[in-house]
Amino acid sequence: MGPRKRKGVNDMSAKKQGMVYVTTLQERIVHWLLAGSCLFALLTGLGLMFHSWDFIPALLGGHYAMKWMHIFSGVVFAFALVAASVMWWEHCKFVPDDLKWAMQAGGYLWDAHDLPPGGMYNAGQKLFFWTVFVFGIVVIVSGLIMFNPLAVPVVLARWAYMLHAGAVMVIASFFIVHLYLGTFGNPGTVQIMFHGWATREYCEFHKGKWLADREKKDGEESQAA
Repeated sequence: MGPRKRKGVNDMSAKKQGMVYVTTLQERIVHWLLAGSCLFALLTGLGLMFHSWDFIPALLGGHYAMKWMHIFSGVVFAFALVAASVMWWEHCKFVPDDLKWAMQAGGYLWDAHDLPPGGMYNAGQKLFFWTVFVFGIVVIVSGLIMFNPLAVPVVLARWAYMLHAGAVMVIASFFIVHLYLGTFGNPGTVQIMFHGWATREYCEFHKGKWLADREKKDGEESQAA
């Protein structure tokens, strides 16, 4: 998620007064591929792990079919994670203001009127990104070992199964919090990942530094033109 020039933003902004174009179509597609593949892999993984969840394989054509669906969703997750890392790496680097934001819980738990101007993503979103990135790598590598556990030492195979399950639990826990804060906990956020637009008031409060930097850059480009 490195800084890129967003083509047609000025034209679209003219059509939607009071709105700011925040995410590109490419960013939204990668976001939903990452989220969707993660959720589907979690669902099929539960069906593979617990016999009491037999209704999942029953809905998906049996255990054998579900196993390959699980593997395929893992492949999609791996590619989406690579794409997300390329796009969002720069925006998710921690800066000194993130500590101040975290000390005030971003205003989620109590009123905070002196939060530092935010970048494209706040400290909580950055933490979620790095959690998915680090533990996602653990899931992918351990999943590759689990695909053919007889090809590695038995101790390594056992560790792979434990690390796979543990990493999934961490990601799932953070995902639940992310889902709540992106919807009910922070109104105005979820539509950014549906159509890319947010109100100017939302951006001034949550992404003040990012908005100021972008408008300054747009102004410089207009003058140069």
